Amino acid sequence: MKTFAEQFYGFSSAINRIALKLAAFCILGMLLVMMLQVVARYLFSSPPFWTEELARWLMVWGGLLGASCAFHQHADPSMVHPPADSAIRQKIQVVMRFVASWVFFVPVLYYCWPFILRQLSRTSDGLHVSTVWMNAALPVAIILILMHGLAGLGALLSPTISEQESSYAQQTEENLTE
Repeated sequence: MKTFAEQFYGFSSAINRIALKLAAFCILGMLLVMMLQVVARYLFSSPPFWTEELARWLMVWGGLLGASCAFHQHADPSMVHPPADSAIRQKIQVVMRFVASWVFFVPVLYYCWPFILRQLSRTSDGLHVSTVWMNAALPVAIILILMHGLAGLGALLSPTISEQESSYAQQTEENLTE
């Protein structure tokens, strides 16, 4: 069981690294598209019609993927950060993060699907692409957050995972005191 927990946590960490790179790419892409729009507007008095919509799509994807990465690395906003040196409090926080995320996100994920299905017949005005591609960012981010929460439960079984979770908590604690 301990080996499975460590493998699943490793998988979660690998997915987090991919999501972090995609989020950075989306934010950088958004910045470049917005710069193109500004240059085209003020130099040529004719911005491309698709730039605003593409920038919005990139912002949504970048923000939601970034939120899942923040959850994985304990950089998400939370009410209580137990001291990093308190192992039992760290384990309680892992369980509470898991429970809270699943209680909040499972109903949201459930109601995402009818919304996504309604978007299948709609296309965006600027890009002429199905709006499902933008709206799919929410369930993708929720699934990632739920997976990271489940993987974090491995801290109850494995000292390796517990150490990694504690190091995230330590980083968060240091960031709050700066």
